[in-house]
Amino acid sequence: MGQPIAVRTFRLDLGYDGSAFFGSQRQPGVRTVQGALESAAERLAGEPTRVALAGRTDRGVHAVGQVASLRIRWARSADELARALMALTPDDLVVYGAREVDERFHARFSARWREYRYFVWEGPVPTLMRGRVWVVRTPLNLAAMNAAADAFIGRRDFAAVAGAGVGVPWSGIDTTRTVSLARWRIVDQPFERHDRSGRLLEFRIRADGFLPHMVRNIVGSLVAVGRGDRPIGWTEELLAGRDRRRGEAPAPAQGLVLWRVAYDDDPDGAE
Repeated sequence: MGQPIAVRTFRLDLGYDGSAFFGSQRQPGVRTVQGALESAAERLAGEPTRVALAGRTDRGVHAVGQVASLRIRWARSADELARALMALTPDDLVVYGAREVDERFHARFSARWREYRYFVWEGPVPTLMRGRVWVVRTPLNLAAMNAAADAFIGRRDFAAVAGAGVGVPWSGIDTTRTVSLARWRIVDQPFERHDRSGRLLEFRIRADGFLPHMVRNIVGSLVAVGRGDRPIGWTEELLAGRDRRRGEAPAPAQGLVLWRVAYDDDPDGAE
């Protein structure tokens, strides 16, 4: 008889189009990123295999920098594991690569920070970026939105921008997080070349952790400032109130992308 196959720990780097997924986390009876990965891993290992994800994404949210960890009975190389998983996962889920890591590595709990990016198209409805942006037809004041975004920097209580029942005074959940980056900018848009009246805006936000719907609620609040519906100082007042019910409607899911998750041993440094 041959030697038994050892259980090893791997890090997976992932991307996905979230349009047809009911979010990242496993849920019974619906299509999820975690469920698709676990189904593929189980077929490879011949036994149930659990996958942990670094960040939770809602239904319709995309990712280009998601990270997963799994312990799997596997005798071949990490590259072969990545290719095997790719062969068994759907086309809208991409396994960029895999590498073996220390068994103590956990995609969620080992992460130092996570960065999301949100994309807003200001102007007429675009042709090719539909489903990847929030279309806002009224002009936005970028300087005002950046000034208002400063309220979210630092270690703050983010109950006022937390969804899923977390952002109410009686939830009893710790809503304190540390945000190190919250900034808007204009980015080049290569696809809509016949319509130069629109602008593609990108919001970057980086934190040690995020609450449910937090990024989308922040973006919804900042766009209200950009439209002139709220004054710049309102975001500071909103946070101080610690009540989600006083905030603006969340930005749509399709403009949000999980961009990157950082770890201590990343080869390309902290940025």
